[in-house]
Parts: sequence; structure tokens; C-alpha cells
Amino acid sequence: MTISSINTVLLFTRYPHPGKCKTRLIPEYNAEAAAGIHRKLVSHSHKTIRSYLTQHRHTTYHIYYTGASVKEMRKWLGTQSFIRQQGQNLGERMAEALITTLQNRERCLLMGSDCPDITPDLLEFSFSTLHKNDIVLGPAYDGGYYLVGINKTLTTKQITHLFSDIPWGSEKVLPTTLERIKELQLTFQLLPKLHDIDTPDDLQYFNHHSYAE
Repeated sequence: MTISSINTVLLFTRYPHPGKCKTRLIPEYNAEAAAGIHRKLVSHSHKTIRSYLTQHRHTTYHIYYTGASVKEMRKWLGTQSFIRQQGQNLGERMAEALITTLQNRERCLLMGSDCPDITPDLLEFSFSTLHKNDIVLGPAYDGGYYLVGINKTLTTKQITHLFSDIPWGSEKVLPTTLERIKELQLTFQLLPKLHDIDTPDDLQYFNHHSYAE
């Protein structure tokens, strides 16, 4: 494998249909406003990844989407590699994306679009961490995580177990995942803890960004 294709970033997101995204902001914010916040968060994450790619040509990038057609996604985010999420729940969709990607890559980062404080430097640190560890996790203050990175050293069975029967959307996501990592006897590194934007209270960590205006 050449150096031009050893790393991949996957952005997991959904199309900003009002009432179908950022629902925990409703009813304090109406469905249109909540969708607008989601749109800004995704656009910001997309720009962050593209900024990282300008300095790291050996990294590829795919957007794993749901809730729309490829045509709608392209109209929104432009010419980009779009792949529809496959699976019955979030864990299955994440596992499928990582397993598929790592068939042809050495390291893969999967991130959501809810954390505005992810930077190109953090992505670079995450990839460098995977040179020495099987997994890297970015813990969120709500008990979940904003990023997970996987090394090609993991088997399909290990990746599947890592994402199976996780209480998604709860404060137990990160602790349960760490238990799985220890069960599998994998090495890992935690990134700095950051805030996801999911609830009205979280917006204090969103509004200080210039793009939030």
C-alpha cells in the first residue's frame, strides 16, 4: 500500500430535515432552528476535515450519511465521497463503516458532527496515536464520545463486539466501550474531553464559535 492511501476520516451525519435532527433542542427551539444548528455543525466539521486534508494528502475522506439521497447530499455539501450508512442501529452502522474501510486502510477515524471543538491538530494527534495503540477515543462530557479511531490490527469480530449492545445516547456509552476494550485486551488512548452539542444547555459551547452566528 502506498503512503497516499493509509489513513481515512469518516464523518457520520444525517441530512438536516427539520424534526429529524437535533430533536433534543425541541421544543425550546423549533424544528427549523434545530435543523439550522445541525446544518452549521456539519458544515463546520466538513470544513475542519477538508482543512486537515490540505496538509495530509495521504488521508482519504468519506461522509457516511442517512436521511437523504446522494443528490441531496451533494447539493448540500458539494462534490464529495458519500456512502449511505448500513445497519439497524448506530453501533451496526459504525462497525460496518470501520470494517469496510480497514480492508484497504491502515488507520481510520470516525467522528460525528456534534463537536465544534475538533481541530485539524486533534485529527493529526489521533492518527499519530494509532501508530502505538489499537484504539483512540475522544470522550464527551455527556458520557459518550465524539471520535473513535481504529487500527487495522483489530479483527472484524473485535470491531463488531466493540459496537454491539452499547446504550447509545446515554451517559454509559464511554464506560461501556472502555469495558469492551479491556475485555478484548486492546491498547487505547483517550483524547481531551470535549462538548457535544445536543441539548439547549450545550449551546453555550456552540455560540462562541463565529460560524454559529
